[in-house]
Amino acid sequence: MFGHKASVAVGLLFQGLSFLLFFLYPTYFGFLTGMFLSALGLAFQSGATSSLVYELLHKESLHEDFQKVIGRASGYFLIASIIASPIGSFIYKFYPKIPYFLAFLVFIPAIFMIYSIKWEFVKKPPRFSTYLKTIIDGTRLTVRNRILMATVIIGIALTLNRLLFNQNISQPYQVSVGIDIAYIGIIAAIVAAVQAFISINAYKISKKIGKLPSLILIVAVPSFAVIALSFINTLLAIPIILTLYMGHAFRDPVMAHIGQDELDPDKRSTMASTTSFLVSVSAGALIPFWGKGIDMFGIHNTLLLLGTFSFLVGFGGFLVFATKKVLGNKLYEISSSVKRDNED
Repeated sequence: MFGHKASVAVGLLFQGLSFLLFFLYPTYFGFLTGMFLSALGLAFQSGATSSLVYELLHKESLHEDFQKVIGRASGYFLIASIIASPIGSFIYKFYPKIPYFLAFLVFIPAIFMIYSIKWEFVKKPPRFSTYLKTIIDGTRLTVRNRILMATVIIGIALTLNRLLFNQNISQPYQVSVGIDIAYIGIIAAIVAAVQAFISINAYKISKKIGKLPSLILIVAVPSFAVIALSFINTLLAIPIILTLYMGHAFRDPVMAHIGQDELDPDKRSTMASTTSFLVSVSAGALIPFWGKGIDMFGIHNTLLLLGTFSFLVGFGGFLVFATKKVLGNKLYEISSSVKRDNED
């Protein structure tokens, strides 16, 4: 009803305010409120950003390049991490609150930048019935689409993999294998550089090897990397950590492309947001249990269980995707054979 640009801009505003809260109120309540605003900001951008990119490309008959564009965009975004991680960790060591304020300042021009995009938006009447119908129809179409549901299953496995490692394991694990806290920012910068390279070139790799092999890599690489980390207690963990993030960097543009191809043009944002919602809620509901698992079993045992879980659930999603594709090809072959017989 209000357009992709407005949704993304509001999302950026909430994200910016979350960092301002971290700066002004470095307490548990301030952190809790800030994280809520950050989640709200991401929710406003979910579906809207990728849909805006896709529709801008479609207008110029360049939608076939969506995966290449979204991959390159992700790579460019990661350049910020390459710059900010070592600088931010150094500043944080002496002035813990300042990086949050700097992050808030960066969001201000970002909000204005999104409005600089030229996009002819036809506003629909903001009726509640129209809004509700769009959500219901978009959700129904999403749940009935087996390809999208396959991406949801794979997304749940790998989002939990990434979230748990990023939020609960990464830093204490790095310290435990001998990385000084002051150098964690440098590791983050190296990781971002590797991710940027993979993200920018993901479309070339997936186009060369095909969708099914790409999905196998998407599931297998993060899962087995996490399992490998469970057996390592030395600095040899660094290349495995890089491999883990390479897998996630490859996943994002490929999965976005697969998903966008299945979306209804009139309900693109709603359907994209629905898949994101299902993934986020499912992974979010599982996070506390895995956090408790870290307390009970330790980091290394949890990594082993996490990698196994990611692979089994992700492989289940792959089977759903592959079955659909194989079945579709088989039906096409049967229909072609029947058509030839009728012609004969």
